[in-house]
Amino acid sequence: MEQFSFFRNLEHFIVLGTNFTKADTHIRSRFAFTSTESENLYEKSAQAGFSDFFQLSTCNRTEFYACAPVLSLKKVVVQQLSVTEKDFDQYFYILTGMDAVRHFFYVVSGLDSQIIGDYEIVCQVKSALEKARTRGMIGTITDRISNFAYQAQKRIKAHTNLSSGKYSVSYAAAELMFHEREAHNIKNILLVGAGDLGSAVARNLRHYFPEISLIVTNRTLERAEKLAIQVNAIVVPFDKFRTQLDQFDVIITTIGLESYFINTKDIPNCSQKLFLDLSVPQAINPEVNSIPGVRLYSVDEVSAVHNKLMQQRKLEIPRAKKIVEVFINQLIEWQQVYSHREVILSYKEKVKNLIYDEQAIFAEIEGNDQQQKIEKTFSSLIQEIKESGYAGCRLIETMNNLVPEVQ
Repeated sequence: MEQFSFFRNLEHFIVLGTNFTKADTHIRSRFAFTSTESENLYEKSAQAGFSDFFQLSTCNRTEFYACAPVLSLKKVVVQQLSVTEKDFDQYFYILTGMDAVRHFFYVVSGLDSQIIGDYEIVCQVKSALEKARTRGMIGTITDRISNFAYQAQKRIKAHTNLSSGKYSVSYAAAELMFHEREAHNIKNILLVGAGDLGSAVARNLRHYFPEISLIVTNRTLERAEKLAIQVNAIVVPFDKFRTQLDQFDVIITTIGLESYFINTKDIPNCSQKLFLDLSVPQAINPEVNSIPGVRLYSVDEVSAVHNKLMQQRKLEIPRAKKIVEVFINQLIEWQQVYSHREVILSYKEKVKNLIYDEQAIFAEIEGNDQQQKIEKTFSSLIQEIKESGYAGCRLIETMNNLVPEVQ
């Protein structure tokens, strides 16, 4: 049942979520969702009548987008994530209409990223949309919004320095390791996770440390082996790496489970270790920071260190926002046509029926020629609406230009 299928305008677009501006890594971990929870949420949203809905989960945000009433989206999300009213008021935000559209454009363009200009976010958005699309949950409005947002992101990347270079969490992690290399005498690095983020981290690590020993582990062994070939790394079984932590100088995690999978008991005492937890939910218990010689960086801290080195990018933000507004205006122009499309197509069919019913009387009228005239006339009408806006008199004029031939 598509209860909200009539929500077809930009003002119906909404986003509900939490991100790095509202909550730290520890809090965000509570509201991150696993693949199983994601499947459950899609099922429940479909049962609730959503026809235009998708989830976006990255290391610095958990967001839910839809074309539906705000209260309906809130009910589904709160139930699935077990969010209390107090937590919701403190850590979550809701944006509607053009505010939600603009927020999504900023997310795609890297303007709303913890690392400004993050070039990996657009791939994460595309992946999230594709998952929803395979479930039949992407409607016309979200499809159009995302297409215009992608165009804006490309223009920003091409005409500003906001995304120049490799600004992302994976790049920041490798850069941090590079600055820490002497203080920690880094000789080998263990990377936990061979997904999209883990793969990006591995490539950046290999760029910064071409000679270092890189070890990869992943829940799916085949994926770890594939990545290891690409970056010249060694593979260790996922169920064995925790017993070998004393062998590594640096441990980087890029996957999160329902609970911490690295705890204080897994780390030898008086061991000089550097940990980077890029996972949300968190993979490493923050208590490991209390162990002498151990330094744990959360994804928030990694991003903060990186942004201090990249303040110049902030000067590009006004230019990037102007580009966003150009494409948002184009999106609004598209809706001018789309919002009247059904009415126009309905009248188009009525004109066809009226003309073709009279074909026997006016045999001199060629069916194909008449079809071409109808198509051309209504195409001109749609173009005129796109350029000048909608008015009922234009539709009446179009009808009169066609119908007299059969009167």
